[in-house]
Amino acid sequence: MSKGWHHVYAKLTKWMVAAAALAVVALLTATGAAWLVDVRMDSAITPDDHPKAQEPGRPLDPSSWPNGELTIANLGHATLLMNYFGVSVITDPTLFNRIGLAVDSLFTIGPRRLVAPPLPPSGLQSIQVILITHAHMDHLDLPSFKALPRSATVIACDKCGALVGPLGFKDVRELKWGESTSVDGLRVTAMGARHWGKRWPPYGTDYGFNSYVLERNGHRMLYACDSAFTDLFAALHSDPLEVAAFSISAYNPFIWNHANPEQVWLMFEQTGAQYLVPIHWGTFKLSREPINEPLQRLIKTAGSQSDRIVLRQIGASWTLPAAGLHSQTSSATGH
Repeated sequence: MSKGWHHVYAKLTKWMVAAAALAVVALLTATGAAWLVDVRMDSAITPDDHPKAQEPGRPLDPSSWPNGELTIANLGHATLLMNYFGVSVITDPTLFNRIGLAVDSLFTIGPRRLVAPPLPPSGLQSIQVILITHAHMDHLDLPSFKALPRSATVIACDKCGALVGPLGFKDVRELKWGESTSVDGLRVTAMGARHWGKRWPPYGTDYGFNSYVLERNGHRMLYACDSAFTDLFAALHSDPLEVAAFSISAYNPFIWNHANPEQVWLMFEQTGAQYLVPIHWGTFKLSREPINEPLQRLIKTAGSQSDRIVLRQIGASWTLPAAGLHSQTSSATGH
């Protein structure tokens, strides 16, 4: 190899190494994956440190859910599958074994799931509405989007359409806080949280972040964005909800963006909702607290009212009881 080509080759190699290093740093920051670089972490995953999944022999069957009720299934992390009184909804879908930097459709570099996905994408082809709270890679997972029907209406934060529109979805609706839209009688209203929306921090586009209030047939539910403690959700108390879903993990060390379980319970109480669906726990190792700690602390904080915490298992489903009915069957609670 001539000296000239050797010089060019050396420079190209140097640039490629630098680019790869920057990509790794961006990935670690974007996913909050301190678990990958902090060997001193006390909460390293052990064989006993896994969340409780749905018992074998009780597979989810969304086709059997009645259209006259609200049925919710926990598919792991922030992904809820709902039959919202006849409208099929999925939230922040993460459907595969890893989240993070997706290299086309070949593989994904990032945290792996600790619990297998309860449903394959083939079981989600009747989805009518996809809700996206923000563009972080554990919430807006492009491989998962590619596996969902393009006929679905995507409701997203202010600038997320730039990420999902090119995938072939024809109906992408971006909402700012206070704005609403309706799909087949389901009204969705965006509101705020205390979080952030850059996909590649600290630089790049801020895609925004939304919480959502869902309403159909007079039944209201909050699906909250990841959030540090805030009084913002207290404004919902004047028109109380029946159900509120809140993220409960990633508070150690990210307490400035993620509320701890005690703060989540307080925010939940401020909404006036009757039932709490905990999300963003037990699926991916994204922070230092032990995998099972968030749910355990939440239940302890609720004390005598812990029966208001539903869907405590990944892969479980729960149906909103009829008005005035405060006891659920064992198959519906997800306990």
